[in-house]
Amino acid sequence: MHLKVSAGLVGISLALVGCGAGGAARANDGSDYPKKPVRFLVPFAAGGPSSMTALAYASCLERSLGKPVVVENKPGGSGGIAMQELAGAKPDGHTLGLGTNGPLVMNPIVNKLGYSLADFTSVGVMAEMPTMLVVGADSPFADAKEFFAAAKASPGKLSVAVPGATTSAAIELTRLKSDYGIEVTAVPTAGNAEMTTNLLGGHVDALFITDHSDVAARIADGSFKPLAISSPERAAWYSEVPTLAEVGFKDLVNAVSVFGVVGPKGMPENVVSKLEGELKTCAADPGVAEQVGERFVPDEFAGSKELHTAFTAMQDLYQPLLGK
Repeated sequence: MHLKVSAGLVGISLALVGCGAGGAARANDGSDYPKKPVRFLVPFAAGGPSSMTALAYASCLERSLGKPVVVENKPGGSGGIAMQELAGAKPDGHTLGLGTNGPLVMNPIVNKLGYSLADFTSVGVMAEMPTMLVVGADSPFADAKEFFAAAKASPGKLSVAVPGATTSAAIELTRLKSDYGIEVTAVPTAGNAEMTTNLLGGHVDALFITDHSDVAARIADGSFKPLAISSPERAAWYSEVPTLAEVGFKDLVNAVSVFGVVGPKGMPENVVSKLEGELKTCAADPGVAEQVGERFVPDEFAGSKELHTAFTAMQDLYQPLLGK
């Protein structure tokens, strides 16, 4: 069973017809692609779910493409450093990147940057991951209702680490205040590894963290206590953990990370098609699923058109909320 992403947010599982492919060029042949090693930029620090997902797919793509696929972690600027470099790269398929909600969609809405969603070519989805609200083992909060009651009683007192200032996790906490009158202090970080260190070190009260194997391991060993999950429905693998909607926040269902492969605008159509095909093969590879987490790899592969539509839907959702 896989995550059912909110139809209003991404619609990955919906039948999509007649959607654009994110600016894939229809000129240039590219039949000899790849001619050299492929760089794969990740907008977060090493060690987290984005990095692990990129490494799993890069290893598979390297075998199928016959050239090295080198993952480069470039955190900073809420993912903007990596995305800016990717947007300015030559659109020949030799520089790709991990595109996800915050750096690709929300960051350019919130901040004045040198790129926007229109500057990228979508290739396909690698993984979908919900966000979880977790506290430490010694937290005084037994469940989500206690946590939010305390937050309501003392606005801004409770601190919650998030994986970047313009990630969907951070924006949903902003909506928690604007739509429900409950204020927590969001603490931006470079990703799951830094967030974990902050919680275990007692520097924050909770994490709104992307679910992955590292989070599951902490939950299993008791160092993390899960309070709620961001998905529209409960996750089968955490069946006892309520959704945010269940604890009173019916609209906070959009903090679901979609990890996709993207490239610069203007990539040759047959390069996109070749990458899309190889990505689909990798998504069905048991070794890739094991590394990423089988539950995070969609049952049905979503390619270039679907990924472009997903990111466009996110942009349409958040532009009215965040646009200046």
